[in-house]
Amino acid sequence: MKRAISYVEAIFSLNDRLFINALEGLSDEQMKERVSEHNNPINWIATHTVWARFNTCLFLGKSVQNPYSGMFENFKAYDPSIPLPSLTEIKDEWRKATELLKQAFAEVTDEQLAADSPLKNPTGDFSNGGTIAFLAQHESYDIGQIAFLKKLHTQQAMAY
Repeated sequence: MKRAISYVEAIFSLNDRLFINALEGLSDEQMKERVSEHNNPINWIATHTVWARFNTCLFLGKSVQNPYSGMFENFKAYDPSIPLPSLTEIKDEWRKATELLKQAFAEVTDEQLAADSPLKNPTGDFSNGGTIAFLAQHESYDIGQIAFLKKLHTQQAMAY
């Protein structure tokens, strides 16, 4: 199973760079803008993505302290009254989460991957490995949203 999870790990590794590239050229002001009252601003999406990356470590058996704990649990919606971190802080926390995730992939056991996940994800594979595969897809989806909004605000596409 550990070899099988390496393919999912490759997606997370690619996303390391794509997340930073999607944020490149954006200002803190652009990060706060909403396309409509029905859409989330980039800073909310990016903070949510970092929060989820920290949480991915948990499914790999690595205990972590998530700096955004309490902000997104139970599908909590965007609330404009809650202050969000700056672009610099988001990038800094992303780098921390990425290092922890790399360690977690290096240390995970087949037993941990095969264990039942507390999160019943939409893939139908309710093991930790299945949940990690879903979280890779979810992270990629978030990065795509950020890249789309970046192009809207800066007229620059995200680089691979």
